[in-house]
Amino acid sequence: QHHAEDVVTVASRFKQRYECRLPPAAVGPPPGPPRDPRLYNGSGVAELLRPMGTAPCLLKTKDWWTYEFCYGRHIQQYHLEESEIKGDILVLGYYQSAFDWDDETAKASKQHQLRRYHSQSYVNGSRCDLTGRAREAEVRFLCEEGAGDYIARVDEPQSCSYVLTVHTTRICHHPFLRPAPGLAPQPIRCQPALSPAQYVQYVRAQVSDTKRKVEEISEELRTLDTRLWSDRDSEGPSQSPEGTQDVLGCSPMSPPCPPCVPHVPPVPPCPPQSPTLSSLVDPRKKIHFKVIRSPSDLLQFIEELKETTRK
Repeated sequence: QHHAEDVVTVASRFKQRYECRLPPAAVGPPPGPPRDPRLYNGSGVAELLRPMGTAPCLLKTKDWWTYEFCYGRHIQQYHLEESEIKGDILVLGYYQSAFDWDDETAKASKQHQLRRYHSQSYVNGSRCDLTGRAREAEVRFLCEEGAGDYIARVDEPQSCSYVLTVHTTRICHHPFLRPAPGLAPQPIRCQPALSPAQYVQYVRAQVSDTKRKVEEISEELRTLDTRLWSDRDSEGPSQSPEGTQDVLGCSPMSPPCPPCVPHVPPVPPCPPQSPTLSSLVDPRKKIHFKVIRSPSDLLQFIEELKETTRK
């Protein structure tokens, strides 16, 4: 059966199937006219960030190192002790270029606009001992409403190659960098895929099938019970333990007797008796209990009994 794009079929724990209709926002773009960046006539990204060039450099301390970012100039790394630089200063890069939203709109739509950040490249930093090349860095500017300018994180995805993430409120007015609007929760409405009469018929069929399986299991149990009793009756009487010669009148302390065959009066055979409960229950044997919770447990128990009988 073919369903519409906004219809999904699910099942409950009782195997009842439901058809659920998804809200429009889940299967398509949100309603309303799309935001076209070409209609934006405000300041460009570079103009929005230009005031950072005259603002104080941004600092962030991470573990041993302190990172200094001066917009449009350089990125440095050093160790601070009591507000004083101790040791060498490593340059992570000097400003080289910024992403041009006007000339690379198509590329921006796939990469930068998707992640909603503006980037700058800083190159020709201090020589890296691990790679033998100059250090380099990328600075990513993300919109954060109501925040100042600060370094949110510093990453080093490759040796001596860094990524600084700067949060700022300066670029939040640009359509490429404005955060995506949040969507309010939408209800998902479901209804049974079967009519009430069809569902009752389905449940009755399931009950009938379960009864049939129980009857088959009961028949196997009766057959197994008969086999167990037959095997028990076929076993011979147990042998008497050693030392039963005393009942014949001989013991290790008696004087030696001439070789003779002691006369023992015959014992009349006992009439066969049907097994009683007392003869079946041996208190010296351990009794095992098994809890049956489902037809599958019962089938497994039958297989175990069959295996015991074979042994």
